[in-house]
Amino acid sequence: MKYELVIFDCDGVLVDSEGLSSKVFAEEIGKLGWKISAAEVLRRFKGGKFADALAEIEANITQPMPADFEQLLRRRTFAAFEEELQPIPGIAEALDQLPLPFCVASNGPRNKIELNLGITKLLPRFSQRIFSAYELEIWKPDPAFYLSVAESMGFAKEACLVIEDSFAGMQSATGAGIDVWVYAKDEIDPNIQGSGVPTFSNMLELPRLIRASN
Repeated sequence: MKYELVIFDCDGVLVDSEGLSSKVFAEEIGKLGWKISAAEVLRRFKGGKFADALAEIEANITQPMPADFEQLLRRRTFAAFEEELQPIPGIAEALDQLPLPFCVASNGPRNKIELNLGITKLLPRFSQRIFSAYELEIWKPDPAFYLSVAESMGFAKEACLVIEDSFAGMQSATGAGIDVWVYAKDEIDPNIQGSGVPTFSNMLELPRLIRASN
């Protein structure tokens, strides 16, 4: 078989969190004096390293960055997730029908990944197969991120397929020489369009697409 392992990103691929988190993020940035929309937050920071987002925020505000900004932001975001977070449509069924082992790998901290998967009842499907950039100490778009995940799972990079939704995640996989498919529930990121990377919009189709490719 061409693929022996599927590596899923979390936000925007397993859980429909991007809209909720970007709304809270925009509100908290606004309190610091930078008026920015949720859509712009998503465009600038989606899939990237949180420390890079903080650096950009600091460059666009005139007051000092509060020492507890990240903690406050995560508390508010987690509260929004507890109330409203939903799984990506069809993902539970897709996971149950996948003909291959799979894992999740995210730029987020482990507690966020586990919270999101727990709220959406996906956590039992991943068991100990959760990888956080905070523990790997490597963040997308660094190609070493997905290479490290593949190695930890015991698979050659040529045997892996990454499912992503962000340009940074796509860069990490392609830079590592790992095949990547982009899930685009709505519009496709202009940076991804024309890249030659396969895209799909219905998660229920994923098991069939993988079987067809193998």
